[in-house]
Amino acid sequence: MRQGRTLEAVRTQVGPSIMLLRRIVLPASFFCLLALLGGARLALAQTTTLRFADLPETFHDWLKEQGLLPNAFDQWIAKQNRETAERELRGEYEHLIYFALQSTRFTKLPKIEPALSAREFARSLSEAERSAWLAESSAPLPPCARIPKAAQQRLQEFLKTLRGFTDDERLLYLRQLTSADKRPLNELTARLCQAYAETMRFLYQKEFRVETEELAKLYQTRGHSTDTQIEANFAVQQSLAILKSQQPKLKLNRVLIVGPGLDFAPRTDLLDLFGPQSYQPFAVADALLSLGLADEKQLRVHCVDINERVIAHLQRVSKASARQLSLLSGLADKPALPLTDDYKHYFQTLGDAIGTSAPLAVPPEFAGHLHKRLTLRPELLAKFSAARLNVITERYEPTRQFDLIVVTNVFPYFNDIELLSGLTNLAKMLAHGGCLVHNEPRVTAPAVTQALGLPVLHSRTFLIAAPGAGERSAPLYDFAGIHQKTNQ
Repeated sequence: MRQGRTLEAVRTQVGPSIMLLRRIVLPASFFCLLALLGGARLALAQTTTLRFADLPETFHDWLKEQGLLPNAFDQWIAKQNRETAERELRGEYEHLIYFALQSTRFTKLPKIEPALSAREFARSLSEAERSAWLAESSAPLPPCARIPKAAQQRLQEFLKTLRGFTDDERLLYLRQLTSADKRPLNELTARLCQAYAETMRFLYQKEFRVETEELAKLYQTRGHSTDTQIEANFAVQQSLAILKSQQPKLKLNRVLIVGPGLDFAPRTDLLDLFGPQSYQPFAVADALLSLGLADEKQLRVHCVDINERVIAHLQRVSKASARQLSLLSGLADKPALPLTDDYKHYFQTLGDAIGTSAPLAVPPEFAGHLHKRLTLRPELLAKFSAARLNVITERYEPTRQFDLIVVTNVFPYFNDIELLSGLTNLAKMLAHGGCLVHNEPRVTAPAVTQALGLPVLHSRTFLIAAPGAGERSAPLYDFAGIHQKTNQ
């Protein structure tokens, strides 16, 4: 799910009779919590597991109707943790396939658009093979020979690189993921063929098969993604500006970011000119300081994620003596689909409160993308740290620690019960008067907000790019909801 991409309307529900339109932001990424350092220190050492009694009482009967009973809740928690680990691993192999098809780091072969490869793969299968593949039946996946020739060639080049010398950060991680230097070549080839078939199944269903109404369920079972783009932070900054205008004296010094994202290998439009980067922790800090919503001495930004790769990256950043970010918009500013003035102003001023900007050299083909280099002030780096936390099943104790919780492109991966469970944990970690900012319209349903004591302050869409006159391109926008914790 790529942050900041086109949002597709789908119908879904939370609770027995709540139906509303939601928009899926195509990935991105997933959960992150930072262990705090010095200053206004938060007590994050302990975690506690969600209990059935923690869930809002108004939803207990509905939960039982869904088959979730109090005396079996521990088994449900264990099942959630197992499924989370399995979906995380599938997501990592999806990233591997997207990287193998699109990266220019290991081959001069032409890039392959993954969705087009999925369609070509589907067409190569017999009707029986295609039906079994799409049904996720117990039948074996299609053989390697069915993979389109161009994709086979790229996978072969990728395998050679994995088993040879490389100093590329992404390739080094993928070597570790696959144990490429320890596994027999035939076994490794078979595993990559399996990953290709599974990844193409999701893409084929999403792009060419499922109706809009079914898209939500597809995301609720797919592998977890960590991808992100600069664009994903625009709606968050705009939401915080609205908060500032409504409550000028509000202070949001203790921040939790759930799923900060790491731009590793997206489903499409891979930009691997630079090593993996995480933007949201720094973008949120910059927005809070520039708007006067936080005091620099008191500000602490904490990220939680289920992905150890994301956690390790952020922990390295928090311990570094210096840090630069290479900022490159995922979208080009072009006549057919120009970026809005509001978004361009956001990009131009991004980082002014936390560092200094300088020109960034990019290849000619990226000249139409907004770009700059941001050097963070060293004294700010100690304000960031990261730890693993699965917000569906656990939370930090003591509760009521955070003034602000930011969650983007995480909730679409949750079914309704998982969403209610995650929101329950987040609501308990939010201080009285604290705010939740997210981009999942289901969360704004009245039954949910009332039960959790999280009334909606504001919700709207924010335009990132709009088609030029006479153009047929769809506009690109993001949704954001803002909630504030009451005494409940």
